[in-house]
Amino acid sequence: MRVLSILAVAAALLSSACQTDKRDAPILAKATIAADFSTYPLRRVGVMPFQGASVGTDQSADLQSALGAEMQAAAPYEIVLLGARDLDEVRAADAHRLGWYPPETIIALSRRYRLDALVFGTVVRQQQFPPQQLDVQVDLVAAETGVPVWSALVQLDAADPRVQEGLAAFYGTRGDDSGRPGWRIALIAPNRFARFAAWQVASLL
Repeated sequence: MRVLSILAVAAALLSSACQTDKRDAPILAKATIAADFSTYPLRRVGVMPFQGASVGTDQSADLQSALGAEMQAAAPYEIVLLGARDLDEVRAADAHRLGWYPPETIIALSRRYRLDALVFGTVVRQQQFPPQQLDVQVDLVAAETGVPVWSALVQLDAADPRVQEGLAAFYGTRGDDSGRPGWRIALIAPNRFARFAAWQVASLL
């Protein structure tokens, strides 16, 4: 378990995009919210490493950190980054269905780390060569019940003009040493494309 030094991470994220106004980016993600979502006191939230058939260890941790930072920027949560062993504990409890989580294991983990909720991210589809594609589902699971109370899905295709519009607003036109605008770099850089996906999801909180 790591309590994310989220202010430092968030500051770095903000400074790298300070030349833009991310609010101009179209929201491409969609969220499903439980009717009683507002009744859950969410203060300390654990974020699991990402999972998915095509997700390696490094990418799993990178996506986890990006989502944690963007969630902290979007909502007043204390973010705790959980470890691969914690995710394995959930998997061992036969959590093989997307969107379903074993209540006993969720409650046990939440008590262990003093969490109000757990966040699970799953890469549903990805293509890391141009044109990049990335579909991500994120579930926020209540510690009290082990039931998802908030779920978001974002489906990004770098060939989609709306995605390109969003990347341009998010990263801006400031270029690198090659002279390419920042948002065009994101079209071919999986880590930048994934960070945009994390922001899309977190912006709905």
